[in-house]
Amino acid sequence: MLRFLARLIAVLCAIAFVFVAVAVVIFHAAGTRFLHAQPYKDALVREQFYARFPGILADAAARVAKREQAGGAGRTGDPSAVVAALTPADWNSLLGALAPAAYLQQQVESGLDQVAVFLHSDAPKLAVNVSLAEFKRRLVGPEIEEAYVRMLQTKPPCTPQQLQGAGGLPLACRPPPERMAQVLQGFRKIMGSVAASTPDAVDLVALASAYNQTGREITALADMRGSLQGIERWAHWSPAVPAALLLLITLLAVRTLRGGLLWWGIPCFVAGAAAAVVALPVAPIARLVFEYFVIPNLPAGTPAVMVKTLLGLLTDVIQVMMNAALASAGILAAAGLIGMIAGRFCKRREVPAAPAPAG
Repeated sequence: MLRFLARLIAVLCAIAFVFVAVAVVIFHAAGTRFLHAQPYKDALVREQFYARFPGILADAAARVAKREQAGGAGRTGDPSAVVAALTPADWNSLLGALAPAAYLQQQVESGLDQVAVFLHSDAPKLAVNVSLAEFKRRLVGPEIEEAYVRMLQTKPPCTPQQLQGAGGLPLACRPPPERMAQVLQGFRKIMGSVAASTPDAVDLVALASAYNQTGREITALADMRGSLQGIERWAHWSPAVPAALLLLITLLAVRTLRGGLLWWGIPCFVAGAAAAVVALPVAPIARLVFEYFVIPNLPAGTPAVMVKTLLGLLTDVIQVMMNAALASAGILAAAGLIGMIAGRFCKRREVPAAPAPAG
């Protein structure tokens, strides 16, 4: 009776192990990575964010200019008029000279590292400091001037009225050759003034808080930090739960090597296969949820290119975590399969025959 009860409990533990192991595979993969910078760095690279950034900024700037002009701005000399005069190709050329992809990647990854360090610390305040030294150097360097000249070469010739209206710095037309030296001199003066007023570094969090009132969100992130760290700790230790179930199965039901291989192999194989089935569709499902439930509720006028980029980044980060889950699930299923096969080839323990009755 006790042997039957022990085996029954072992079977229940094996069933529980399958469900617990599936949850742990997913939880461990996501929980040990979501507070680290590397998954987000990799996603930005795979989604070609740094190459697409000028287009994203150009689209956002064009919308700002359109809104300003609709509100009565847009006169000659207004920032909105300058922005409106630049095409996406112009933005790509100018921004490529001022902030090339390698520079952007270096600063963004540094910012992600700073956020990750903050989330794993008890620092009272989040600061994301970005160096603008290279940006300032390029403002007065030959790169931006060459990009400006290339941009002008794609424009139609300037009329005298256009040159006068541009204030000596044309953007939408090409000045005549005899005026080019004067135009470039004015361009260098303006770029030098911009560089002189640009700091060597800036705290993006403080800047965002000042202009967008994001202080509450940052405070909420600091308040949630303890809970997030707790989730990460639980994720690191979560494999101990299915391991404890396997140990309990061993104590209750395993008496031979063959029995151990089968009692461990079958649950591990089933759990690994089930975890793989669960992890495979997570990223596509998240993408569908974002497309059909989140995007329709975004504010009207949200740039489509920004939405597309965010959607790609979100899906990529989730896929990175699920790839880790798939790897763990594959190892678990393979180990279980090997155990099952080895168990089938192990000899059964011979039960000694009962002695024949005398006489």
